Amino acid sequence: MGTTKKNVSDFIEELANWDVATREEAAKNLGDVGDDTAIDPLLTALKGDESEDVRAAAASSLAKLADGSEIPKELGKAIFKENSPIVRRAIAHALGDIGNTMTVKLMLPLLENEESHWVREVVIEAFGKNGSEDFGEIIFEHLKTDPSEEVRVQAAISLLKCKSSFDLDSILCCFQEEESDEVKSHITELIAKKPDEKSVEFLTNALENDEFKLTQAAVAEALHKIAIKLGYKDENEMLDSL
Repeated sequence: MGTTKKNVSDFIEELANWDVATREEAAKNLGDVGDDTAIDPLLTALKGDESEDVRAAAASSLAKLADGSEIPKELGKAIFKENSPIVRRAIAHALGDIGNTMTVKLMLPLLENEESHWVREVVIEAFGKNGSEDFGEIIFEHLKTDPSEEVRVQAAISLLKCKSSFDLDSILCCFQEEESDEVKSHITELIAKKPDEKSVEFLTNALENDEFKLTQAAVAEALHKIAIKLGYKDENEMLDSL
């Protein structure tokens, strides 16, 4: 690996006893080294270092060392005890990077009371990246109701990756109630996954709304995709046949 045991020991020493910038760099290096002796020092830093930057770096590195260990459980405990949204976001990224469904599920209770939209966004991203149908309902709930535009955008993106099926009428209702042009444009992609006469009629009407420019462009692309899926040469031929 090009890194000796002495280097690992040096990083561990720096993580424990040096200044903030050095501790943060040491935490990052210990993740890259890939040596299991780094796990306990990184867990100690995650749970107790006074710097949120060091704790965040420790969380990211622990994700790289998580194979066959108790690290996911430790990260799951730490995220609920952590006061800093920066560190909670880093832990959420780490749990998402580890990626298995049981690990990602550790974050489900977090969304009930999480105030930081940065953290909610990363959790929703992790649910989508995992792709399990287990997360479809909660992702859709955040698409409908989350006060953050960034989180709703991520929810729409995550739903596209999620294996769970969704009801077209619910998606259309969500589109109609949404006031953000960017979010509506992403919901349009969800509508395009349901290629039938109802979705075509709905999108054709939406195409006439000049208020939402991003959505207009997304609708035009969605109609083209639906036309191809339904066996037409293009959207013009499809619309002429309806």
